[in-house]
Amino acid sequence: IGGSIPIVFSYYSEFLAQEKRGEHLSWLCMFWMIGGIYASAMAWAIIPHYGWSFQMGSAYQFHSWRVFVLVCAFPSVAAISALTTMPESPRFYLENGKHDEAWMILKQVHDTNMRAKGYPERVFSVTTIKTVKQMDELVNMSESAAWHQKWRLKLSSVFHQVWKNFLTIFSPEYRRTTYMMMAVWFSMSFSYYGLTVWFPDMIKYLQKQEYASRTKVFVKEKVEHVTFNFTLENQVHRQGQYFND
Repeated sequence: IGGSIPIVFSYYSEFLAQEKRGEHLSWLCMFWMIGGIYASAMAWAIIPHYGWSFQMGSAYQFHSWRVFVLVCAFPSVAAISALTTMPESPRFYLENGKHDEAWMILKQVHDTNMRAKGYPERVFSVTTIKTVKQMDELVNMSESAAWHQKWRLKLSSVFHQVWKNFLTIFSPEYRRTTYMMMAVWFSMSFSYYGLTVWFPDMIKYLQKQEYASRTKVFVKEKVEHVTFNFTLENQVHRQGQYFND
């Protein structure tokens, strides 16, 4: 989750027109909740019903909870399949020196957005692209360098890049926005995950209290010549005496 969310939002933003970005990112956020509702609905519909289960021979039983896991895996499998049809990030191409590929994807983004706006005749007129600084430091090393030297340099370069970006968000230009976003995300995460973890325990506690309030306790009772043809539910019998029952 921690790895996919930043990538999804960054990738999605890269292909959206600026005036529609907030609206469509909000739609993207909704699917988090839709996925949660889907998982809950499938659990409610499948797990309590033993008719969903089946048996493979005498040694292996495929219970309903396994069916639930498979059903919940379908969206993930579909997402993996869909990823193969999605275009690469133009920025990623530019950082790796693939300018022609980046230009083609940007042209595709332009044409798609123009058709959506009702101007399909508008032509992508960009002829030059201001490229971002290439991140790969390995191009400056000779071919004879050992593999561990290349990886050490690569990791060092990535670390310095991440640290530089981290310091940038606390610069005077972005500091106020950073603190506001930190407060918003902390509040959202605390309320969402906090309630998610707390609610089951609270419900279990209330059920236990309700069960305890209906419990009947009998101590040192004497029962003679009684036929028990009914269910003794939620009763505790301690040190009782039974004769000819």
